[in-house]
Amino acid sequence: MSTSSRQRRWQLQWHEILNDYPDPDGGDSVTSEPLPELGADFRLQFNLWQLPREARQRAFAILPCGAEMLARVDEYLSARPEPLEPEQAITLLRTGLERAREVGVQDVPSWEMHIDIVEMDTPLVQAFQHAGDPLENVTDNLCDRARAHHGEVGWDAYFFLREPLYRLRSDYAVANWVVWPLCSSPGDADLMEPSYRLGEGGWSPGWTGERLFVYDRRWELGRR
Repeated sequence: MSTSSRQRRWQLQWHEILNDYPDPDGGDSVTSEPLPELGADFRLQFNLWQLPREARQRAFAILPCGAEMLARVDEYLSARPEPLEPEQAITLLRTGLERAREVGVQDVPSWEMHIDIVEMDTPLVQAFQHAGDPLENVTDNLCDRARAHHGEVGWDAYFFLREPLYRLRSDYAVANWVVWPLCSSPGDADLMEPSYRLGEGGWSPGWTGERLFVYDRRWELGRR
């Protein structure tokens, strides 16, 4: 996807903010010339999360819904991993499916279905060999939602933030949750929250087309 002039301007502004702080890796804190392509700008993608909140506040202030998205970044960075009990995970998945159905998302299973619990002694590859994410279709049109609410500036902001937000945890569920204010109106049901809370609580939802389940990954929380 080509980089717009607006995204280039934001990219330069973010580099100028980064230049005001020591480089986290001990290198020179300067903007490279020429600027790298946005998708390969690893300084922009990684370094902001290692700097003081003031730097993040300045960076997000130039974007639509910047304060709302920054609040979610702050919440993520300050949160301690809290494992969810199996019934809590099941409730979250039901909530996510119900919200998706209520706003007309296609091809998601019913929230009224039975949900199995798959214990961690089942290998992950085996559990998901014939399964996908039942909430996957909920995220399909986030970029269109951003454009619907904020025009082309929303579209640009969504794709500008896509990789930097992914680097927060190497997980698009976190990125999608942070960017949701850009893709919604105040008071809208948060379609991204169930997936985010499931992942942060140590669970992955699965759907085979016939069987709905949550897979226990709570052991991973101790590695964060």
